[in-house]
Amino acid sequence: MPIGQRSRGASTSVTHRERGTHTRVTIDRSARLALAAFIGVEVAALSLWLVLGRDQWFFSDEWDFLAGRTAGDLGDLFHPHDNHWSTVPILAYRLLWWLFGLRTYLPYLVVVVLLHLTAAALLRAVMRRAGVGPWLSTAAASLFALFGAGYGDIVWAFQIGFNGSLVFGLTHLLLADHDGRVDRRDWLGIVAGFAGLLCSGVGVSMVIVVGLSTLVRRGWRVAALHTVPLGLTYVAWWISLGREDYANRDISIAQLARFVRVGVGAAFDAMGQVPGIGLLLGILLIVGLVLAWRPLDYRQLRARAAAPGALLVGAVVFLLFSGAGRASLLGPEFARASRYLHVVTAMALPALAVAADAVARRWRILAPLVLALLVVGIPGNIRELADYTNRTSQGQQSYKRIVLSLPRMAIAKDVPRSVRPDPSQVDSAKITIGWLLDGVASGRLPDPGAINAKEAADNTFRLSLEQSDMRETSSACRPLSKQVNRRLNKGESIRIREAPVAGGSLRVSSAEGAATVALTFHPELGNAILAVRGPLVVRLGPDNPFFLVLLCAS
Repeated sequence: MPIGQRSRGASTSVTHRERGTHTRVTIDRSARLALAAFIGVEVAALSLWLVLGRDQWFFSDEWDFLAGRTAGDLGDLFHPHDNHWSTVPILAYRLLWWLFGLRTYLPYLVVVVLLHLTAAALLRAVMRRAGVGPWLSTAAASLFALFGAGYGDIVWAFQIGFNGSLVFGLTHLLLADHDGRVDRRDWLGIVAGFAGLLCSGVGVSMVIVVGLSTLVRRGWRVAALHTVPLGLTYVAWWISLGREDYANRDISIAQLARFVRVGVGAAFDAMGQVPGIGLLLGILLIVGLVLAWRPLDYRQLRARAAAPGALLVGAVVFLLFSGAGRASLLGPEFARASRYLHVVTAMALPALAVAADAVARRWRILAPLVLALLVVGIPGNIRELADYTNRTSQGQQSYKRIVLSLPRMAIAKDVPRSVRPDPSQVDSAKITIGWLLDGVASGRLPDPGAINAKEAADNTFRLSLEQSDMRETSSACRPLSKQVNRRLNKGESIRIREAPVAGGSLRVSSAEGAATVALTFHPELGNAILAVRGPLVVRLGPDNPFFLVLLCAS
């Protein structure tokens, strides 16, 4: 053969190699572009959520972590918050309080937003490992990064608990999702799983997810390694401390089933936003998973389906656990709460991405439609979070003025340090004027500026009454069904008791002067309301006419 010539076979072989190399380069370039696009979405989401959440402030459950725990009491780190093991969030709040106090909400907001976006990145990693293409993985993970319907877990810093469990649980899942012998990845995964338990009850569901995934992929011994030690640790905590915060409520199977159904349906509707898209996403999930997993042999199925399949089951497990503690008290519709939508969506998205990828590969012509189904809900989700912050911002800022102005009142140093100026909720009732005064002294509570006459009158009334437990001196109690006025001199008290059926709370307002605020006192927080200054003329009434409170003779 003359020098410089190739045979036909040699030429064909080289051409195939060149085409293969070109294809791989194209695929790699596409994957890099998809990853870059996702990073861009994450950066944009970070900026967007921080801007929209800029007027949020501390409220409700956050006061337990800030004011309701004793810094020097190690045991307080392990006592539950509303059934949840919350050691990591408590430590996070203590650190943020020490560094920033209540001077700004931004650092607290940054932590919860970063955890949310980290969960989005980990979900994309789960999708890619399950064989989903780079662009569909980016679309599905971007939907979660911009999932404004989960606003409670995005702009309320308290939800670092739920988000922490989700992030640590996904980390555990990814570290355990491999073939072969137990190695360092497994031990690191177990540590991550333990950290997830220390964040919230979502950690329990995530441990079950990891157990199911490893059972399918690696067998029962590895599954036991990843679940039994963590399960025993959680049970030990539950028996010793956790159940003290648990109120056992009767719940029917029908209620629980409806809670799950409502939660799943609401999550898919929230992903789609546009009417009918949620149903189409559900159909896509079922059809796509059949297409994706049916042709695989057993070994391929174990590798590809273990993680997304376990997460999909985990979404139902999470709703079952949540419904067991909430459905009987708050009703099945409470499954629509944003924090539940956030977790259910996170657990369902990897399987949905697998399904979408299978449909797009099977019928190329449908690929744009599949992609559109995953992203069409993003604008609506952004709008939903924006609407939430618009609704709450004014109230948040008004409440901020109340909290920050209370310790600046001259009367604040003259009343007992144990006075609770906001007894309206169990957690806000943990704010005492002593804690606020200490915050001012340490520089952790900023000066709110000039206090106007209305604020001064309302704050004075807030600091005039103290709720506590006193020895019962009378059994003469009657339901309070209408408003009555009562004059209280300093040191005199009102005695209340919870009604045996449909017990409610007592509403107390000023019947004279300029104060317009009304305080709500719950009998479970104390049976006596003591005037720490006076004389006062107060107006008493039920906080809700359908839920009465008993007013007792002093």
